[in-house]
Amino acid sequence: MTTDSAAQPSAGALLRQAREQRKLTVQQVALQLNLRPELITKLEQDQFDGTLETFARGYVRAYGRLLKLPETQLMAAFSRDTGCQQSTAKPMRTFSNRTAKQATENRFMWLTYAIMALLLLLLFVWWWQTARLSTADNSTDSAVASEDVVVVNAVPSAEPELTDTAERAATPEQLHQLLEQLTPPDAEPVEQAGVMAPDDVAQLEMRFSANCWVDVVDADGNRVAYGTKQAGYIMQLTGKAPFVVTLGNPSVVTINFNQQAVDMSALPAGRVAKFTIPESE
Repeated sequence: MTTDSAAQPSAGALLRQAREQRKLTVQQVALQLNLRPELITKLEQDQFDGTLETFARGYVRAYGRLLKLPETQLMAAFSRDTGCQQSTAKPMRTFSNRTAKQATENRFMWLTYAIMALLLLLLFVWWWQTARLSTADNSTDSAVASEDVVVVNAVPSAEPELTDTAERAATPEQLHQLLEQLTPPDAEPVEQAGVMAPDDVAQLEMRFSANCWVDVVDADGNRVAYGTKQAGYIMQLTGKAPFVVTLGNPSVVTINFNQQAVDMSALPAGRVAKFTIPESE
């Protein structure tokens, strides 16, 4: 040990002097540090044999903090007495690693939220487009409420066709069976001879080549036909003329009035048309 080292007090001497100045006993210090009194005595006498350097350094630092000694001076004396250089405190990597990991997790979490928000937005757009298309289809089915109605007059031409008195016949087969039951065995088929009606009752027949909405009102204001008719349906009506007819698509309907074909060429195809049969004088 050099002369300079001998002139400077050791770590144990500094601890003992500070304890005595504060009038504390070894037992009191041991109780506050939760150490054995024998260990306190060894620390004050710089006896570190049999004690690991790490533990000894920690005991000295804790003892100095209890006595409020300058830590730099105390630990320098400890390193000088033991011949071990004070190790430079290494940065705590655990916290920094955890911080970096937490930042990565936060970025991943926000990315997940962004993807979920985008999926919800796409789902809403798909639902909105589907609802819009469904509304457009419903508007097409109720063309009478949404399309412009074209009012024209139609003049019947001379061409005999089938007539009957029932508009509510569900299918052509049911209508044919009804006619067979009402017609005598020796009578000619209705398709050839037609059905006789009173003078003030007119006959109207409609044949549909595609689905079409129809509304028919006779001269007395009676609605004799209403609704959407399917392709291939034959509708035969009787009532007081003239008839006010409204068709959703007149190009798919052929009409006979009193066994005479009605000229439909003047009606616009693909649009709602409203006209009178026969033409008003």
